[in-house]
Amino acid sequence: MQLTSRRHFLGLVGLGAAAVSQSACSAGAPASDSSASGSAGGSSTATLKVGFAAIPQSLDFTTTAGAAIIQALVGNVYEGLVQLADDGSIKPLLAKSWKINDDGLSYDFTLREGVTFHNGTKFDAEVVKFSLERIPKWTANTPGNLAAIDHVDVVSATEAKVVLKQADFSALFWLAGPLGAMFDKGTISTLSTKPVGTGPFTFGSYARNSKMILNRNDSYWGTKALVRTAEFDYFADATAAANALRSGGVDALYQAEALDQVASFQSDSRFEVTKGTTQGVVVMSMNSMNGLFSNPKLRQAVMYGVDRKAVLAAAASGYGTVLGGPAVPTDPYFVDYAGKYPFDAAKAKQLVAESGVTDLNVNFTVPVRPYAQAVAQVAQQQLNAIGFTVKLVPQEFPAVWLDKTLTQHQFDLTVTNHVEPRSVTNYANPKYYWSYDNAAVQKLFADAAAAKDDAAFVDDTKKAVAQIVTDAPGNWLYNPPNIVITRKGVSGFTKNYMGVGINLAGVSAS
Repeated sequence: MQLTSRRHFLGLVGLGAAAVSQSACSAGAPASDSSASGSAGGSSTATLKVGFAAIPQSLDFTTTAGAAIIQALVGNVYEGLVQLADDGSIKPLLAKSWKINDDGLSYDFTLREGVTFHNGTKFDAEVVKFSLERIPKWTANTPGNLAAIDHVDVVSATEAKVVLKQADFSALFWLAGPLGAMFDKGTISTLSTKPVGTGPFTFGSYARNSKMILNRNDSYWGTKALVRTAEFDYFADATAAANALRSGGVDALYQAEALDQVASFQSDSRFEVTKGTTQGVVVMSMNSMNGLFSNPKLRQAVMYGVDRKAVLAAAASGYGTVLGGPAVPTDPYFVDYAGKYPFDAAKAKQLVAESGVTDLNVNFTVPVRPYAQAVAQVAQQQLNAIGFTVKLVPQEFPAVWLDKTLTQHQFDLTVTNHVEPRSVTNYANPKYYWSYDNAAVQKLFADAAAAKDDAAFVDDTKKAVAQIVTDAPGNWLYNPPNIVITRKGVSGFTKNYMGVGINLAGVSAS
């Protein structure tokens, strides 16, 4: 028998709930799916220039963390078996349908025919086997999220059976992200410099810290990109990015950081502004293995001692949603914890005193990004007022922060925007940079993965989130919006950013 009732809730989008059925029936594309093989393609000679803030440190997201690589390459150069749509639903991509066994231990994918990599290598079930069985070799971007995969059976050239060690309710969800990307085994040695995938764009060039150029794949198996060239322009300064849009240097800003200028763009008839949602969580993380923040009272003092509304105003001009917990409103297990630790300086001072700790010197490592610096300045002032002595330590982002803070765990307090979907699962990994280690939480996440239905998955995850919030390994500040600002004549950007790549194939420019 095949599973007919199991579903993945992928969160609230707008005012409605988005879910996708993992049924025994074909999960193939709807009749209007423009990615179906043989669809008409774009013929425009236009170049689309988009401004971004996050800069890729490498082009190999299997070994280097950071959202910027994934944003540029997943969905544009690399593709997976399935994809996460703007409304949160899982849709076919290189697999045209799938079936899940009723014990949740095997996934049967039927693959599209006639798909080739940019170098001409044929995509088939052997590629699926190689790509998914290689995930344990990844050293970045949470390969443990698909640790349930045991092996892949090649049933035929167009049929791949993914076999799990144990059921994982979120397996299909993770396959829709970067972990599900398909690779030609002959290109593994050059992943960091020459990405090769099956997507609607081929890799052109990357001038580090400056720009990346992708070219339309005119041999693409599905609908061809609507522009001939897509250019990612990188700006370390939010104001410089805004000025580039105003002067015509770029055509659009994606996840615009100059939020204090949004109103002026809205009032300018030359531009259009779209406000959507993201999966992001801006969190001040405390190193739970550090002598200072191994003390729970000091962690709770940080929770009470920082005014999240003031942070949101300073860092994002009030755009976004104040949090208080590690889940975002689009998560199916979201609970509003904004009121659990209200801003209360007196309570925070009391907790500091109760901790018995007298050496309250804190090194706050701050990525050199506008939002992070704004957060740090507010937090420094407020934490100093309750008894801490906070020293701000600026770190180049992504290179230095990824090395010193994320990898080597050399920090007391830090802040960053986790843009990847369902980043809450990282609290089940005691080796993650914040070193949070709670066996009960780990078991709850394991129970959620083994769930047989939505209700059990959501219930176990909610319990895990509740315990994480109680333990307070971080101060979850706000959920940033997805602000897209375009010049007139540019259209087709998705409203919401789901954290799994920014597909530019459907964007047009005139």
